[in-house]
Amino acid sequence: MMFTLHFDCRDIKTRDDFYQQLCQQFPAYSSFGYNLDGLWDWLTGELPLPLTCHFHGLNPQQLKAGQPLAAIFAVLHEAQTEQRDLYHIVVDYDGDVEE
Repeated sequence: MMFTLHFDCRDIKTRDDFYQQLCQQFPAYSSFGYNLDGLWDWLTGELPLPLTCHFHGLNPQQLKAGQPLAAIFAVLHEAQTEQRDLYHIVVDYDGDVEE
């Protein structure tokens, strides 16, 4: 069974916004703290796998260096690179879906 998370990128202006959406869907994450190291530890050690993350309404500008989601996507992509079969990232750009 695949574990699925959904993120509304229109409501993500800061990294804390992302972490708040994550905690709403998986309350146990809050014990890791709102930081990239905690996200990595959670992704690679505590999370039910396989995982699919859906990012809805993503504006490509949100992935530019220095933007809140850029570093989060880098962590997700690193986990996906290590174990492609266990991590799936689905992005919805204005109605288009890309995986």
